[in-house]
Amino acid sequence: MENGNSVFEMQENILQATAEEKRRVEERAQLRFIRMKKQRSQMRERLRPVSDIRIVLLGAKGSGKTSALNTILGRESIQQTSRTAQCVVGKGVLFGRQVTVVDTPGWWMNYFCAESAIFDQREMVLGLSLCPPGPHVFLLVIRVDRAFTETYRRSVQEHLELISQHIWSRVLLLFSFGDWLGGTTTEQYIESEGEPLRWLVERCNNRYHILNSKTKGDEFQVRELIGKLEEIMMSGCSSGRHYEIERRVLEQLEGKMKQEKDRAKDRLMRRKTQRQMAKSQLEKLNSLPEMRIVLIGGRKTGKSSCGNTILNQKSFDTDVQTISCAEKRGEIGGKLVSVLDTPGCFSVTADVLTASSAILLVINVSSSFKDAHREALEEQLEAGGGRLWRRTMVLFSYGDWLGDTSIEQRIESEGESLQRLVEKCGNRYHVVDNKHWRDGAQVKELMELVEEMMVEERMDVLQGGDHMSKSVSLARDVMTLSKKDIKELIKRRHQLFSDLPESASSTPDCTAAAQIVTLPGHRARRRTGFTIVDMSYIGSVLSGAQGLRWSTGNIPVWLSAPHLTLNSLMHPRNQTMLLVSSHNHHRTLAEEDTISVHSLCHPVLKDRTLRRLSESGGLQMLIDQWGSSSLEELEAFIDSYFEMVWEETMGSCQDAEPDRATAELDAVIEEAAEEKEKEVLSSIDRKLSKLELLEEIRSDLVELKQNLESSWRAIQELGDKNKRSQDDTC
Repeated sequence: MENGNSVFEMQENILQATAEEKRRVEERAQLRFIRMKKQRSQMRERLRPVSDIRIVLLGAKGSGKTSALNTILGRESIQQTSRTAQCVVGKGVLFGRQVTVVDTPGWWMNYFCAESAIFDQREMVLGLSLCPPGPHVFLLVIRVDRAFTETYRRSVQEHLELISQHIWSRVLLLFSFGDWLGGTTTEQYIESEGEPLRWLVERCNNRYHILNSKTKGDEFQVRELIGKLEEIMMSGCSSGRHYEIERRVLEQLEGKMKQEKDRAKDRLMRRKTQRQMAKSQLEKLNSLPEMRIVLIGGRKTGKSSCGNTILNQKSFDTDVQTISCAEKRGEIGGKLVSVLDTPGCFSVTADVLTASSAILLVINVSSSFKDAHREALEEQLEAGGGRLWRRTMVLFSYGDWLGDTSIEQRIESEGESLQRLVEKCGNRYHVVDNKHWRDGAQVKELMELVEEMMVEERMDVLQGGDHMSKSVSLARDVMTLSKKDIKELIKRRHQLFSDLPESASSTPDCTAAAQIVTLPGHRARRRTGFTIVDMSYIGSVLSGAQGLRWSTGNIPVWLSAPHLTLNSLMHPRNQTMLLVSSHNHHRTLAEEDTISVHSLCHPVLKDRTLRRLSESGGLQMLIDQWGSSSLEELEAFIDSYFEMVWEETMGSCQDAEPDRATAELDAVIEEAAEEKEKEVLSSIDRKLSKLELLEEIRSDLVELKQNLESSWRAIQELGDKNKRSQDDTC
């Protein structure tokens, strides 16, 4: 070490600078003390006896207002179990004077006025009416054991001027936790703390007092305070007068509060009714064995703390900002619960959610909630679609801030933005107190609320309505084969490969991880659709391992790769995506090799059925003709229709020039198809006469109709282009 392991020595220049600063502080403190004494001397000359003193305490949360009230009135200090959320009035007789003290709710010391909840702002103003006709003096309580920064100074200024711009002539600074100073004088503390505190003292015209609430029975500090308050009452323009809130403003505030209380009561009753209905439905279902909770919200709303409270353990770090998603698991009441903590502007998408997922919008109940907050939360859920709101509820953090007020009062007082969000969540909300994070009762109730929230969606699935809606909106993208269809695929696997021509059985030297092939079709009039199949997935299907999902779509491009065959695709090195098209001049599959969904339904029947539907007016006529029937019948019809669409697309794998055997097979099946077609169409007609379509399903099918018709036009254009190309070649 530089000092040779000897005693550490401070650099001389630092010692000199420190000593010089201490000297200047003491000089300024002495000057301030002298000025304060002179001011008090001048005011005492005009002093007259006072019989009534009315005081309002103002200050940040935890500044010691309640302790100051007890000390002033000579009460025993009782350990508070909750925050002062509403104004409290205390009265007593001190040295022959009737003293009334009003304790008001505090604000966060780093919050500006616009960031404080509207309920707290209004409660602070209404405190003036609790000591009628109005207060003589405002005591601004400041803790001496905490740094007084510029942010704190601005926060104090904005909150006090919420009452009046002219309030400063009646304000006295009351420094709490006076025992913290020890042998340091109040003036030395003021001068050493910095410019923000000195600005505040000057704004109060150098009026201040130190209070030690730990000293019991010390009447001197209270008597001294009463004397200073009387001096303020007799000074200048104050001269015995009090500050009085305008009656018109007071009546407006009281009227608004009454309306909010009525609305809060209605909201609570509506919530209770909703819960009763959900519980009655929940009795028909089994309890969810597991649950996933996704916490969404802005920065510093308490998401990580809520996650710890839910899991009853310190799972998430609350000392640092969350910059990436983190998921932890735990067991709650025999249920496996996972909690996903997300960063501030995280967008929720469908891939984040599971069937048992719930979204909790975390909102800090101790701060204001503006349109910008609501829009930000709505934007976070926008990517997942409107259906996410069915499984979303509001989770209010900082529940200890409520004190003896209800969350319904806060919702109604905060304004339209918060009310709209709560309504968008179906009036579902809950409050957690993360200070008492081991309180299992609040988490138990939250779990019950989540299950109640999800019961509607679970009942829809159980009754088939939700599945039907999903089949309409998703059938264009994915279609799933039944077990019977899979068996048919397995049965015909060997026949499919053995009947391929020799040219199709050769395997080219392909080393790419994924290949695309085109298989030809035989009818020029049929649609030129493409079916994309994940061969790594279909391989397991052909071996009987699992179900098969086909993803279909119409791609307006021409692809040609005659050297790539189905056999080559099944090679382990060539796990591929299979693209089926009718645009090819080479015969690869015979008609009997076609993979069909139902072995008894030949492509001829499907082709004729679809053509018949198209000629009869398309899907719009089907929609218009629907009558009334069960959702199960509608679902069965839609599934059958989309199977036909899929089969027709797969039918594009037919040969362009069928051989004689294929033609004979067509002739045989054509006759059977006529009868089968009549039976299918007759069944459809019977269903159409009875079905009544819900408005949501109707709009989905109209959109599907438009998509299919657009695809049909594109396919016709491709077919015409192909025909012209063939004519030009000839």
